[in-house]
Amino acid sequence: MSNQTAVRGVGERELPDYFAQISTGLYALAGLHFLGGLYADWKLSGTAIYPWFAIADEPAANSGLFVAAIVILVLGYLASKVGDKIEAHRTEEVDQTQEWTVDVGE
Repeated sequence: MSNQTAVRGVGERELPDYFAQISTGLYALAGLHFLGGLYADWKLSGTAIYPWFAIADEPAANSGLFVAAIVILVLGYLASKVGDKIEAHRTEEVDQTQEWTVDVGE
């Protein structure tokens, strides 16, 4: 029974599930920022939406949405990795308890 996770009840959510939802939401938000950055740099040239993320000599040179999208992507990646580590730790705890099960047989 190694490499099996503990069975959850129907509709029950645990901490790794919440981290997966958070990371998916952050990925979607990063995608919206990327698309917004494309639109802002195309139609709203010279408008800095996030001036603290506009990395250029002139703050109004870009909207800052691309850098914000990268930061949000990194946060989403970190959230997904934390959820994976928690799930792996819980799976290992289940595996360790099942290693002690001995079938004597004959």
